Amino acid sequence: LNKETKTCVSQQSCAIDGKWSPWDDWSQCSTSCGNGWEKRERWCSQPYPQHGGRQCVGDRAEVQSCKLRPCPVHGKWSPWGDWSECSVSCNKGQSTRRRECSQPYPQHGGRRCVGDRTEVKSCNLRSCPVHGKWSPWGDWSECSVSCNKGQSTRRRECSQPYPQHGGRRCAGHTFKLQSCNVQPCPVHGKWSPWGDWSECSVSCNKG
Repeated sequence: LNKETKTCVSQQSCAIDGKWSPWDDWSQCSTSCGNGWEKRERWCSQPYPQHGGRQCVGDRAEVQSCKLRPCPVHGKWSPWGDWSECSVSCNKGQSTRRRECSQPYPQHGGRRCVGDRTEVKSCNLRSCPVHGKWSPWGDWSECSVSCNKGQSTRRRECSQPYPQHGGRRCAGHTFKLQSCNVQPCPVHGKWSPWGDWSECSVSCNKG
């Protein structure tokens, strides 16, 4: 043979270029509901770069958006509306106002608003005016004279009810008059005074 071979070891190690490991699993989403993000990583470790070998090329980490179920939206009350017109104009009525659980409405399992939707207050506490009304007419009084035209009266009162709290008084008169016993009174005869004595019927012997 004219050739001989032997094993030799170089004093300088060969360069080893880095290679990426497989990607890790995606991390848990950053939020429990709604929009978030998740991340996964890999390592330049299979193998690590050695002896002047090249680093891995590319990103070590990746991030992407993630979306789980919609987040609960808890309801909130709208501002109170205006008070309604009072239910009565006097003698204590009621006025109401409302609000809605709409800013926002509860959604996706969110809590409903706590409290009352309607509020009530008293209004127009003053007493209503009471207008006076006449009582029935009373009986006619005895006539003021027994003949030759007299007068009889009867009366009524503004008392059923009396006017109160600024109510109107009764319209009309309290008294009523009527003529009575209009027939002429009887005239009884009376003697006039005696006249003078006449001259005696004879001049003597008893006349």
